[in-house]
Amino acid sequence: MYKWIMSGLFFGACLFGVIILAVTSFNEAPGEQPEAQAPAIPAVQLDVAAAEAIYKKSCISCHGDQLQGTMGPNLQKVGTKYTKEQLYKLILNGKGGMPAFKSSLKEEEVANLALWLADHK
Repeated sequence: MYKWIMSGLFFGACLFGVIILAVTSFNEAPGEQPEAQAPAIPAVQLDVAAAEAIYKKSCISCHGDQLQGTMGPNLQKVGTKYTKEQLYKLILNGKGGMPAFKSSLKEEEVANLALWLADHK
């Protein structure tokens, strides 16, 4: 009888642990930073010519010359889907098949590009 009680308690504790683990893992997606640790977008003034030059240098091969998308998604109305902060984080860190540009572009360039893209609505 003692073995059955101990087995039941052990099983209950394991089940409780699995439930707690499952509940806490749904709060954050894997690989994402909590909002408190999200990179803050630098304060920059939008420079359209510079943003277009960065786009032509770094983005045109995947997103097309008219932002229509080729290998990458269409960006013609990306400002309706993402905020400038979300675009900044996406460009900086990359996502899926998109590479991260934090090592090849300055943070101010990424911020300027994010502002320019956020205006496409």
